[in-house]
Amino acid sequence: MRGYRLCDILPGSADEADLGASPSFDLAWDGHRVLATVEASRVRIASADGQPWQALFPALEVALRRLPVRRVALEGHLVALDAAGRPSFDELSRMVEARDTKEALLVVWDLLHLDGEDMRDKPLVERRSRLAQLLKESRHQLVLSEPLSGDLDQVLASVRALGMRGIVARPKAAPYPTTDAWRSLACGAQAIAWARSLSPPPVVTNADKVLFPRDGYRKRDIVAYYRDVAPLLLPHMAGRPIVAQRWPDGIDDFTWYQHRVPPRRHAPDYLESIPIDGDRRLAVRDERSLLWLVNQAALTFHGWASRAEHLDEPDWAVIDLDPGEATSWETTIEIALAIRKLLELLELESVVKTSGQSGLHVLVPMAPGQTPQDAHDLARGVSIMIARLKPEAVALDAQTERRGRLFLDHMQHYVGKMLVLPYSLRAADGAPVSTPIAWEEVTPALRPGELTLASLRNRLDRVGDLAAPLLEGGVHLRGALARLRQSGALADA
Repeated sequence: MRGYRLCDILPGSADEADLGASPSFDLAWDGHRVLATVEASRVRIASADGQPWQALFPALEVALRRLPVRRVALEGHLVALDAAGRPSFDELSRMVEARDTKEALLVVWDLLHLDGEDMRDKPLVERRSRLAQLLKESRHQLVLSEPLSGDLDQVLASVRALGMRGIVARPKAAPYPTTDAWRSLACGAQAIAWARSLSPPPVVTNADKVLFPRDGYRKRDIVAYYRDVAPLLLPHMAGRPIVAQRWPDGIDDFTWYQHRVPPRRHAPDYLESIPIDGDRRLAVRDERSLLWLVNQAALTFHGWASRAEHLDEPDWAVIDLDPGEATSWETTIEIALAIRKLLELLELESVVKTSGQSGLHVLVPMAPGQTPQDAHDLARGVSIMIARLKPEAVALDAQTERRGRLFLDHMQHYVGKMLVLPYSLRAADGAPVSTPIAWEEVTPALRPGELTLASLRNRLDRVGDLAAPLLEGGVHLRGALARLRQSGALADA
């Protein structure tokens, strides 16, 4: 609701004469101070800096919407109780981190607006009375902050004995302050901090916007997916230049690839970058950066094969199996298994994942100190060997000789070449995911289209991160490349 803001609360003196005539004492709730507004059923819960919180507190959003008013502005505190029943900011932070806020309370201590009436010029006693009337039928999530009885010394002693952080003194007869601040008195030596941040991942905006129209998946579903897989995805992103594909209007209307960090006025300070040739290239190191990008409708994430410290030393070599129009699924599986067998003969470990579309990616983890040319030579030599074995099924040139055959793309090994990262969504019906799989799963029974946003959680609980070998250092390709040269495979290129 426009025109309403939280007043200041300044440190006070333990001298009742400094607190004005006839002060009222409230508990300095150990929570997060917010302004909650309802306007024609639209609910907003905002902190002093304007950060919206309602998406993380859905039970409170519902409780506010059920108040018997059309317009209201309330000041209060998001509060969680610890095991001893005391308000605890640490417990509130834990709730937010776990995305489990159903037990959180909104403790309300002032009323700024009520159905067209500006209450700020009313004395506190009247505002509190109207507030009590408003909340008497509300559910338990909305709690009235009751005034503490006694004089200053008695109140402070009682609050200190309960292990609380302090109190706030407010003049009973005064309006909501526009100039003079309320006064807080701490039980300890330190002044009460009112500007603490819960530091959550970014709150979702336009959460109900449908991004996958045939499946009905909304932005909130995409954010929930990426929050869920972040512990597995982020290690594959960290330190690597990233490109985010964004679809603000859904998968039927692709907009753009984001390579660079936006200007600071359009992006949070925590969004990191990697400087390359004068550009601030996008980097994703933590969950809040990932979710900020997802909130900008980034659905798919691609990463360089190398990291910032050594941009000319790739972490993997990759062969991309791209089926053609005439390629059966059985043939794709046969070629993938032939590649695995050849890599085993070369004494190389490999990781296989679905592309999230119709193909497969076979990756060989590489030890540090090797070049994009080394990766290219390995992928090229292996592809040539497979093409010799299956010339009727495999093409090595997508433009001139494919003719419906499966294309073995081995040309993805220059600095800056991108690959869709493990656990990234693809913008297609069903919300498929580029999913690491075990080689034992690579059979004609494999159905990549079943590896989706909806199914992946149960799978990950069962199998964990099958792409983990990409993070474990890899091997040197010297021996394998020597054997490919001896076979004549590299000489054929």
